[in-house]
Amino acid sequence: MLIDSHAHIYDEMFDATGGADKIISDMERDGLEYIVCVGCDIPTSKTCVELAQKNERIYATVGVHPYDADTVTPDSMSVLRSLAVGNQKVVAIGEIGLDLHRPGSDRALQINAMKMQYELARELKLPTVYHIRDGFGEFYEFAEKRDFPHGAVLHCFSGSAETAEYYVKKNFYISFSGTVTYKNAVNLARAAAAVPIDRLLVETDSPYLTPEPIRWQTNFPKNVAYVADKLAEIKGVSKDKIAAATAENTKRVFGIS
Repeated sequence: MLIDSHAHIYDEMFDATGGADKIISDMERDGLEYIVCVGCDIPTSKTCVELAQKNERIYATVGVHPYDADTVTPDSMSVLRSLAVGNQKVVAIGEIGLDLHRPGSDRALQINAMKMQYELARELKLPTVYHIRDGFGEFYEFAEKRDFPHGAVLHCFSGSAETAEYYVKKNFYISFSGTVTYKNAVNLARAAAAVPIDRLLVETDSPYLTPEPIRWQTNFPKNVAYVADKLAEIKGVSKDKIAAATAENTKRVFGIS
Protein backbone atom coordinates (compact mmCIF):
# COMPACT_ATOMS: atom_id res chain seq x y z
CA MET A 1 0.00 0.00 0.00
CA LEU A 2 1.03 3.60 -0.56
CA ILE A 3 1.62 6.40 1.92
CA ASP A 4 0.76 9.97 1.00
CA SER A 5 3.60 11.72 2.83
CA HIS A 6 2.15 15.23 2.50
CA ALA A 7 -1.54 16.17 2.32
CA HIS A 8 -3.87 18.87 3.64
CA ILE A 9 -6.99 16.78 4.15
CA TYR A 10 -8.59 19.46 6.34
CA ASP A 11 -8.78 21.91 3.42
CA GLU A 12 -12.19 23.41 2.74
CA MET A 13 -11.91 22.33 -0.90
CA PHE A 14 -12.85 18.84 0.34
CA ASP A 15 -16.01 19.98 2.13
CA ALA A 16 -18.27 19.33 -0.86
CA THR A 17 -17.17 15.68 -1.04
CA GLY A 18 -17.38 14.79 2.64
CA GLY A 19 -14.22 16.38 3.97
CA ALA A 20 -11.44 14.64 5.84
CA ASP A 21 -13.78 12.01 7.29
CA LYS A 22 -14.68 10.73 3.81
CA ILE A 23 -11.02 10.68 2.72
CA ILE A 24 -10.09 8.68 5.81
CA SER A 25 -12.98 6.22 5.46
CA ASP A 26 -11.96 5.54 1.85
CA MET A 27 -8.27 4.89 2.59
CA GLU A 28 -8.48 1.10 2.55
CA ARG A 29 -10.38 1.13 -0.74
CA ASP A 30 -7.95 3.66 -2.17
CA GLY A 31 -4.87 1.60 -1.33
CA LEU A 32 -3.51 4.01 1.27
CA GLU A 33 -1.76 2.72 4.37
CA TYR A 34 -1.20 6.13 5.99
CA ILE A 35 -1.61 9.83 5.28
CA VAL A 36 0.65 12.44 6.82
CA CYS A 37 -1.52 15.50 7.45
CA VAL A 38 0.63 18.62 7.25
CA GLY A 39 0.06 21.81 9.21
CA CYS A 40 0.61 25.24 7.67
CA ASP A 41 -0.12 27.47 10.66
CA ILE A 42 -1.26 27.13 14.27
CA PRO A 43 -4.96 26.40 13.52
CA THR A 44 -4.23 23.78 10.83
CA SER A 45 -1.51 22.22 12.97
CA LYS A 46 -4.06 21.77 15.75
CA THR A 47 -6.51 20.26 13.25
CA CYS A 48 -3.89 17.81 11.98
CA VAL A 49 -3.16 16.68 15.54
CA GLU A 50 -6.86 16.21 16.26
CA LEU A 51 -7.31 14.12 13.11
CA ALA A 52 -4.25 12.03 13.94
CA GLN A 53 -5.40 11.35 17.48
CA LYS A 54 -8.81 10.18 16.26
CA ASN A 55 -7.60 8.06 13.34
CA GLU A 56 -5.02 5.29 13.44
CA ARG A 57 -3.99 5.82 9.83
CA ILE A 58 -3.35 9.57 10.10
CA TYR A 59 -0.12 11.15 11.32
CA ALA A 60 0.48 14.87 11.81
CA THR A 61 3.11 17.52 11.35
CA VAL A 62 2.96 20.91 13.05
CA GLY A 63 4.50 24.06 11.68
CA VAL A 64 4.09 27.44 10.04
CA HIS A 65 4.34 27.92 6.28
CA PRO A 66 6.63 30.73 5.06
CA TYR A 67 3.60 32.74 3.89
CA ASP A 68 2.70 33.10 7.57
CA ALA A 69 6.24 33.78 8.78
CA ASP A 70 5.07 36.91 10.59
CA THR A 71 3.14 34.70 13.04
CA VAL A 72 6.25 32.81 14.16
CA THR A 73 6.88 34.17 17.64
CA PRO A 74 8.04 32.67 20.94
CA ASP A 75 4.37 32.25 21.86
CA SER A 76 3.48 30.38 18.67
CA MET A 77 6.56 28.20 19.09
CA SER A 78 5.29 27.31 22.57
CA VAL A 79 2.01 26.19 21.02
CA LEU A 80 3.79 24.00 18.47
CA ARG A 81 5.96 22.56 21.22
CA SER A 82 2.90 21.70 23.32
CA LEU A 83 1.26 19.97 20.35
CA ALA A 84 4.32 17.82 19.69
CA VAL A 85 5.77 16.95 23.09
CA GLY A 86 4.78 13.47 24.18
CA ASN A 87 2.56 12.92 21.15
CA GLN A 88 3.72 9.99 19.05
CA LYS A 89 1.28 10.93 16.27
CA VAL A 90 3.21 14.18 15.63
CA VAL A 91 6.06 13.08 13.40
CA ALA A 92 7.73 16.28 12.17
CA ILE A 93 7.93 20.05 12.29
CA GLY A 94 6.59 21.43 9.03
CA GLU A 95 5.85 22.63 6.59
CA ILE A 96 8.41 25.35 7.06
CA GLY A 97 10.86 26.98 4.68
CA LEU A 98 11.13 29.68 2.04
CA ASP A 99 8.69 30.82 -0.62
CA LEU A 100 10.01 33.82 -2.51
CA HIS A 101 7.69 33.45 -5.49
CA ARG A 102 5.41 36.32 -4.54
CA PRO A 103 6.66 39.85 -5.25
CA GLY A 104 7.73 41.58 -2.07
CA SER A 105 8.39 38.39 -0.11
CA ASP A 106 10.25 39.21 3.11
CA ARG A 107 13.37 37.03 2.93
CA ALA A 108 14.67 37.97 6.36
CA LEU A 109 11.34 37.27 8.04
CA GLN A 110 10.98 33.87 6.36
CA ILE A 111 14.56 32.88 7.15
CA ASN A 112 14.10 33.81 10.80
CA ALA A 113 10.86 31.80 11.02
CA MET A 114 12.58 28.82 9.42
CA LYS A 115 15.51 29.05 11.85
CA MET A 116 13.21 29.16 14.88
CA GLN A 117 11.29 26.10 13.75
CA TYR A 118 14.47 24.23 12.84
CA GLU A 119 15.70 24.83 16.38
CA LEU A 120 12.40 23.56 17.77
CA ALA A 121 12.76 20.39 15.71
CA ARG A 122 16.31 19.88 17.00
CA GLU A 123 15.08 20.37 20.56
CA LEU A 124 12.31 17.80 20.07
CA LYS A 125 14.48 15.42 18.01
CA LEU A 126 12.04 15.52 15.11
CA PRO A 127 12.60 15.74 11.36
CA THR A 128 11.68 18.88 9.44
CA VAL A 129 9.53 19.23 6.31
CA TYR A 130 10.61 22.04 3.98
CA HIS A 131 8.62 24.01 1.43
CA ILE A 132 11.14 25.70 -0.87
CA ARG A 133 9.89 27.73 -3.82
CA ASP A 134 12.19 30.11 -5.67
CA GLY A 135 14.48 30.08 -2.66
CA PHE A 136 17.02 27.31 -3.17
CA GLY A 137 19.93 29.76 -3.11
CA GLU A 138 18.95 31.13 0.30
CA PHE A 139 18.12 27.65 1.53
CA TYR A 140 21.58 26.40 0.55
CA GLU A 141 23.11 29.13 2.72
CA PHE A 142 20.89 27.95 5.59
CA ALA A 143 21.44 24.22 5.14
CA GLU A 144 25.18 24.16 4.51
CA LYS A 145 25.83 25.47 8.03
CA ARG A 146 23.52 22.98 9.74
CA ASP A 147 23.12 19.29 10.38
CA PHE A 148 19.92 17.28 10.11
CA PRO A 149 20.52 14.30 12.39
CA HIS A 150 16.84 13.44 12.66
CA GLY A 151 16.26 13.69 8.92
CA ALA A 152 14.48 16.20 6.74
CA VAL A 153 12.16 16.24 3.75
CA LEU A 154 12.16 18.53 0.74
CA HIS A 155 8.48 18.36 -0.07
CA CYS A 156 7.11 18.89 -3.58
CA PHE A 157 10.65 19.00 -4.88
CA SER A 158 11.22 21.55 -7.64
CA GLY A 159 14.99 21.68 -7.93
CA SER A 160 17.62 20.15 -10.17
CA ALA A 161 19.19 16.70 -10.07
CA GLU A 162 22.36 18.23 -8.62
CA THR A 163 20.35 19.96 -5.89
CA ALA A 164 18.62 16.71 -4.99
CA GLU A 165 21.93 14.88 -4.80
CA TYR A 166 23.37 17.52 -2.49
CA TYR A 167 20.48 17.29 -0.03
CA VAL A 168 20.49 13.50 -0.01
CA LYS A 169 24.05 13.79 1.29
CA LYS A 170 22.71 16.13 4.00
CA ASN A 171 20.33 13.39 5.26
CA PHE A 172 17.26 14.65 3.37
CA TYR A 173 14.52 12.68 1.69
CA ILE A 174 13.22 14.03 -1.61
CA SER A 175 9.45 14.03 -2.04
CA PHE A 176 7.79 14.23 -5.44
CA SER A 177 4.23 15.38 -6.06
CA GLY A 178 1.96 15.44 -9.08
CA THR A 179 4.24 17.97 -10.75
CA VAL A 180 6.63 15.16 -11.72
CA THR A 181 3.87 13.74 -13.96
CA TYR A 182 3.49 16.91 -16.01
CA LYS A 183 4.43 16.67 -19.66
CA ASN A 184 7.01 19.47 -19.46
CA ALA A 185 8.61 18.25 -16.20
CA VAL A 186 11.86 17.15 -17.85
CA ASN A 187 14.12 18.52 -15.11
CA LEU A 188 12.02 16.92 -12.37
CA ALA A 189 12.27 13.56 -14.13
CA ARG A 190 16.06 13.96 -14.18
CA ALA A 191 16.02 14.81 -10.49
CA ALA A 192 13.89 11.77 -9.67
CA ALA A 193 16.25 9.57 -11.67
CA ALA A 194 19.17 10.88 -9.61
CA VAL A 195 17.65 10.25 -6.18
CA PRO A 196 18.45 6.84 -4.66
CA ILE A 197 15.32 4.75 -4.26
CA ASP A 198 15.83 4.63 -0.49
CA ARG A 199 15.47 8.43 -0.34
CA LEU A 200 12.29 8.86 -2.41
CA LEU A 201 8.90 9.88 -1.00
CA VAL A 202 5.60 10.33 -2.80
CA GLU A 203 2.95 12.89 -1.94
CA THR A 204 -0.07 14.68 -3.33
CA ASP A 205 0.05 18.05 -1.52
CA SER A 206 -3.70 17.64 -1.94
CA PRO A 207 -5.95 19.39 -2.68
CA TYR A 208 -3.32 21.04 -4.90
CA LEU A 209 -1.00 19.87 -7.71
CA THR A 210 -3.27 17.25 -9.22
CA PRO A 211 -1.26 14.86 -11.42
CA GLU A 212 -1.76 14.03 -15.05
CA PRO A 213 -4.09 12.85 -16.55
CA ILE A 214 -6.61 14.49 -14.16
CA ARG A 215 -4.63 17.68 -13.71
CA TRP A 216 -7.47 20.20 -13.55
CA GLN A 217 -9.50 18.38 -10.89
CA THR A 218 -9.30 18.68 -7.12
CA ASN A 219 -6.48 16.49 -5.88
CA PHE A 220 -7.11 13.69 -3.38
CA PRO A 221 -4.62 11.54 -1.44
CA LYS A 222 -5.55 8.49 -3.53
CA ASN A 223 -3.95 10.21 -6.52
CA VAL A 224 -0.53 9.59 -5.02
CA ALA A 225 -0.72 6.41 -7.10
CA TYR A 226 -0.14 8.49 -10.25
CA VAL A 227 3.04 9.91 -8.72
CA ALA A 228 4.26 6.45 -7.74
CA ASP A 229 3.53 5.12 -11.22
CA LYS A 230 5.55 7.95 -12.79
CA LEU A 231 8.49 7.32 -10.48
CA ALA A 232 8.38 3.61 -11.34
CA GLU A 233 8.56 4.56 -15.01
CA ILE A 234 11.47 6.95 -14.42
CA LYS A 235 13.41 4.48 -12.26
CA GLY A 236 12.67 1.51 -14.51
CA VAL A 237 11.25 -0.60 -11.68
CA SER A 238 7.86 -2.08 -10.88
CA LYS A 239 5.04 -0.08 -9.32
CA ASP A 240 5.07 -2.48 -6.39
CA LYS A 241 8.75 -1.77 -5.75
CA ILE A 242 8.17 1.99 -5.70
CA ALA A 243 5.15 1.59 -3.42
CA ALA A 244 7.09 -0.59 -0.99
CA ALA A 245 10.22 1.60 -1.03
CA THR A 246 8.45 4.94 -0.61
CA ALA A 247 6.28 3.53 2.18
CA GLU A 248 9.33 2.23 4.01
CA ASN A 249 11.16 5.53 3.50
CA THR A 250 8.21 7.51 4.87
CA LYS A 251 8.04 5.30 7.95
CA ARG A 252 11.79 5.64 8.46
CA VAL A 253 12.07 9.40 8.28
CA PHE A 254 8.91 10.02 10.33
CA GLY A 255 9.47 7.24 12.84
CA ILE A 256 6.20 5.49 11.99
CA SER A 257 6.16 1.90 13.20
